[in-house]
Amino acid sequence: MLQHYFPVRHFVRTAWRNLARNKVYSFINITGIAIGLATFWLIALYVGDELSYDHPFTNADRIYRIAQHANWEGGSMNLALNPPPLAPALAEKFPEVEQVVRIDAEGGGVIKFNKEALKQNDIFFADNSFFKIFDYTFLYGNAASALSQPNSTVITESLAKKIFGDVSGAYNQTIYFDDSGPVKITGVIKDVPQNSHLQFSGARSMYAIPNDQNTWQNLYMYDYILLKKGVDVNAFEKKLNAFGMQTIAKEMGIKDYRMELQPLTSIHLHSNLQYEFGSNSSITRIYIFIAIGFLILLIALINYMNLSTARSSTRVKEIGIRKVIGSSRGNLVGLFIAEALLVTFIAAFIAVFIVEASMPFFNQVSGKQLDLWRFGTFYTIAFVGAFALIAGFISGSYPALFLSHFKTIPSLKGQLGNMQTSALLRKSLVVFQFVIAVFLISGSFIIYKQMQYVNNKDLGFNKAQVLTFHIDDMKVRNEIPALKNALLQSPFIEDVAVAGNAIGDNYLGGHDFAFEKNGAMQSSSTMAKQLYVDDDFLKTMNIQLLQGRNFSKDMQTDQYGAMLINETLMKQLGYTNAIGKKSEFRVNQFADMSHRNIIGVVKDFHFSSLQHKIEPMVLMLPPAANEQDNLYVKIAKGKIAEGLGYLKKTYTKFDSQNTTDFNFLDEAFAKQYAAEQKQEQLSFVFTMLAFIIACLGLTGLVMFTVSQRIKEIGIRKVLGASVGSVTMMLGKSFMQLVLIATVIAMPVAWFAMHKWLQDFAYRIDIKWWMFLIPGLMAICVALVTVCTQAVKAALANPVKSLRTE
Repeated sequence: MLQHYFPVRHFVRTAWRNLARNKVYSFINITGIAIGLATFWLIALYVGDELSYDHPFTNADRIYRIAQHANWEGGSMNLALNPPPLAPALAEKFPEVEQVVRIDAEGGGVIKFNKEALKQNDIFFADNSFFKIFDYTFLYGNAASALSQPNSTVITESLAKKIFGDVSGAYNQTIYFDDSGPVKITGVIKDVPQNSHLQFSGARSMYAIPNDQNTWQNLYMYDYILLKKGVDVNAFEKKLNAFGMQTIAKEMGIKDYRMELQPLTSIHLHSNLQYEFGSNSSITRIYIFIAIGFLILLIALINYMNLSTARSSTRVKEIGIRKVIGSSRGNLVGLFIAEALLVTFIAAFIAVFIVEASMPFFNQVSGKQLDLWRFGTFYTIAFVGAFALIAGFISGSYPALFLSHFKTIPSLKGQLGNMQTSALLRKSLVVFQFVIAVFLISGSFIIYKQMQYVNNKDLGFNKAQVLTFHIDDMKVRNEIPALKNALLQSPFIEDVAVAGNAIGDNYLGGHDFAFEKNGAMQSSSTMAKQLYVDDDFLKTMNIQLLQGRNFSKDMQTDQYGAMLINETLMKQLGYTNAIGKKSEFRVNQFADMSHRNIIGVVKDFHFSSLQHKIEPMVLMLPPAANEQDNLYVKIAKGKIAEGLGYLKKTYTKFDSQNTTDFNFLDEAFAKQYAAEQKQEQLSFVFTMLAFIIACLGLTGLVMFTVSQRIKEIGIRKVLGASVGSVTMMLGKSFMQLVLIATVIAMPVAWFAMHKWLQDFAYRIDIKWWMFLIPGLMAICVALVTVCTQAVKAALANPVKSLRTE
């Protein structure tokens, strides 16, 4: 009985025959949907991974990071960092807090074991509560007490293999760091999952914090708290803000201040603070990729709908005959839905192989380690099957309803009736497809231009040929003059300088300064970035001096009594001539003050990526040898290999166990745009796929139009029409649609890319030609697609065309 009303086997068999009979159109439909589904699948894997960050922790829903926000006249801060006294105070004063942990990211360095040395920077200091809040899997050791003893550390299995060659041999071993004595390995954990914003290879027990660092103004700790179950987060955050106003804000003299509780699972996609623990992503980027995935799949489904309705004239007699022999409209709808489902299931099967084949390339571009079955075999198969069903019903519903509505007698006569509505819809869908395609092309082009801009913009210094590296050995820091002299003996080395930080990594500390105004010291302080540099720094970096003089070896008072400021700070202070102006700042918790005079003003230079505005900056000579921990070396042009070889050889004489990583400044700045570069590459790939699918559909429609007008083409040629005129006749209507789509897409693309560029403090100006060029590219490719088929038809033998029925 069921078979009579819903002959499934008959539907599938008939659908298969129809697909086999129309191989070209079937190929276009299946290929388009397969590519669309594969693209959507890859994007789903990417998005799923991004959304999963930090979710695996058992208490992830109760873990929060504390961040600080403040505004004052001429400045602001949005920090992921906190002062050392905050965490103990929270544990003592707030019953809502179950656990709290402090993390100091500066725990890495050179590890020594059995006369071997290994440099590992991704190690931090943490309180013993760290593994009580974050439940990592311990292979050896006890999470509850792993960091309870001084000079103890927990390392990952990868680091254990690096040092000892075997994980089992690491537990209870003693290793040595340059900044301390022996450190005992009290635990080995499984490698940190990639989908966590806390990436590390080791955690060391927290050191005893010196009194001069344990102040409310010294912001360098990351604080995470585990709240007790049932705590009202909003109410607790208000209490936290009140406490922050009484301590941190009061000490810093700030009135506009608040603390923020950041849910652990939202940090990766929703946090973009100063001094983030690692490189976070953006929820906006996720929305963009989700939209791209749906749009590409929609283009593919539109292709099927367009071709199915366009070919209605070839199936109208078939529909009439089926109605004569007893097929109801429901049967006809079932038949056409079955065809669509067969197409989508075949496409889904092919999509599996496309995804598997493209996964290595996709992982390389996206920087991830995804695999086809990331969500599990069952869920993946269920997802693909369900998606094929939904896509089949969506793409097949309109053609099924449209084709099944033809009346019996007119159908037998091949009469379609009024097709204006269908033709209008078909044209609208073509326009919609190319709006999407042109929009994606324009967006990719703007992203490319912005990446070119940030990589080539003048940063206010010469980043070419300059490399920098961290000096790990304290002994070498005390031998800087000798090291610089030895390096400058080579013609391959032009200049050498030292500084307290490596610029370009967005990690430059700040300090409160009071400056002279109208002959008196300001009552309010000014926050400025602080960088220790030597007297060779400006020359090595080609930084321009606008006013005054540079530091001098001959001026002994420069060591503790002089400073340089940048022009941004000069403008903020309202100076026209800053030379001789006085400044003071607190150097410890005992309110001891350092007094300095401004001796020079340097032209603004970018010490962080172009996503950040140039901030007020103070340059001072290193007060002690331990602050001379970054060397800048300018290598002669065209002598990179020779200069680098000489540098390594010479430096090894000063540090026999040299494990230094040499980094060129241009590469350091480029790393800051890694996420945007990946977005650019992925957007370009997805854009090309979208355009290919759209052109596939256009090809199918042109081929069908040509087949329908084959006799007309033959007659026109017999009457003397040229190949060009026939091509123009066939392609004109399609090119009009693509042109309309281009005009519609341009303002939409402008609005979207204008919003995207807001993430950059320094960005390109969007020009009209930036949309015209992608639009012309789309028109040209579409023109080639149309003309290829049109010329082929125009060149055909008119005699054969006239004989065609």
